Amino acid sequence: EFASKLRTIAYPFSAVEPGTSVEIYHGNHGALETRSPVYAFVPYNVGGAPHLIAGYLCTPLVKLPMASLSGNQKVVGTTIAELGAGNRPIDMLVYKKDGREFLLMSNTRRGVMKIPTDTFATAQPIMSRIGGTAGVPFETIATMTGIQQMDLLDGQRTLVIADENGAKNLR
Repeated sequence: EFASKLRTIAYPFSAVEPGTSVEIYHGNHGALETRSPVYAFVPYNVGGAPHLIAGYLCTPLVKLPMASLSGNQKVVGTTIAELGAGNRPIDMLVYKKDGREFLLMSNTRRGVMKIPTDTFATAQPIMSRIGGTAGVPFETIATMTGIQQMDLLDGQRTLVIADENGAKNLR
C-alpha cells in the first residue's frame, strides 16, 4: 500500500527519520486516504502550537501538528477545507494585512486563493463526503493568474513567477 510520509530532517544532516505515515479525510472522494501526496505546505502556529498547513492533490487543506510528525508512526491530519476537485496546489505563503494573517495558495485550476487563517484553530474537520468546496472560507484573487511560484518580497509586496502566454515572467 502506498502511504504518504512526512519526514523531519535536522541540520547538520546526521540521520533521516523513517517518516510519519499521514492519513487524511478527502471530502471530495468521501474516504480516508494514505495515498494522496502533499504538493505545498507552510509551517504555521495554530492555537499556539506549531503545525504544517498542507495542500494535497485535489486540494484538501489539512493541518498537521508538528509534534506528531516524528518517529515511525501514523498520524491522521485534520482536513479544514476542500478547495475543489481536479486541482493541484503549486505554492503557498502566509502574509499579514491590516492585523490579520492570510494563507495565499496558487494552484493549477482555480487561480490564487486568499484564505484567512483566524479560523484554522476552530475549523470543523471535514469528515463526510462533499461536492465542490467546503470548510474554511476563501476568495479567489482575480488579478493573480498563472502563478507558478511566489514569495514575500517585504511586508507590503509579493514576488511571483507567472506563466503568461507561455513565457515565465517575474512580477
